[in-house]
Amino acid sequence: MAWLRSFRNEGGYARWGVWTEWPLVGLGLLFLVVLILPLAEPLGQQQSHALDVANVAIWALFVLDYGARLYLAPERRIFVRSHVLDLVVIAVPFLRPFRLLRLFAIVVSTTRRAGGLAVRQVTLYVVAITVIITSTAAVVVYDAEKDTTGSIKTLGDAFWWAIATVTTVGYGDAVPTTQVGRWVAVILMFTGIALIGTITAAVAAWFVNIVRSSATADNDDQQADAIGALQQHVRDLTDEIRELRREVHALNPRAASPPANAPALSAESIADA
Repeated sequence: MAWLRSFRNEGGYARWGVWTEWPLVGLGLLFLVVLILPLAEPLGQQQSHALDVANVAIWALFVLDYGARLYLAPERRIFVRSHVLDLVVIAVPFLRPFRLLRLFAIVVSTTRRAGGLAVRQVTLYVVAITVIITSTAAVVVYDAEKDTTGSIKTLGDAFWWAIATVTTVGYGDAVPTTQVGRWVAVILMFTGIALIGTITAAVAAWFVNIVRSSATADNDDQQADAIGALQQHVRDLTDEIRELRREVHALNPRAASPPANAPALSAESIADA
């Protein structure tokens, strides 16, 4: 165990996070599929058994990751307090009444990890998370509304409602009637506001960069033209000086001889100055 203590003391927590970040994001997305698929449609006994096995296997990997991070964390109490949802993912049983709680916990946990990976690509990050939340919301609302007298009867109706809600269109032809559906709608509304705001900011920044690049290119072209004109002017002056020297030399050879240490005059030296 000495190597574990050495690894922990040498920044093992940060290194573990770097190694497992991408695999755990993918594992979280797979976990979402495993949790959502039984809500979407009835499954046969063999399919349900396969999903149960996958659920347990993925859960075990999350337990392993949580235990490793807890051991490697420099301040374990702070780690536990700041990773409550990660603990919910592994502590809440697989029972149906707790399925939505685990679903919410895994969505938040996965999006937080993805946010760390895509911190320099905010727009891509928000769009990806919006797709995840919208799909999850559609399946959850379908499961909550399918046995009611409401307007959401099929999975297609649920996806139509989720897309209309997250894009802030809100046609009103499909409306959730249960408390679960309404709370999911609230989450989608705030998600849609974040999506629209982020895309608007990204488009504005794109136009600003285009204008700035165009202005920079124009300035560079103007500067290059000015330098070229100055160099040509210097060359013309140099030719005229040489011509004058030849004329002076023809009249008086001694007066036309420049000092031995006189610096040479060139277009390049004038441009550099």
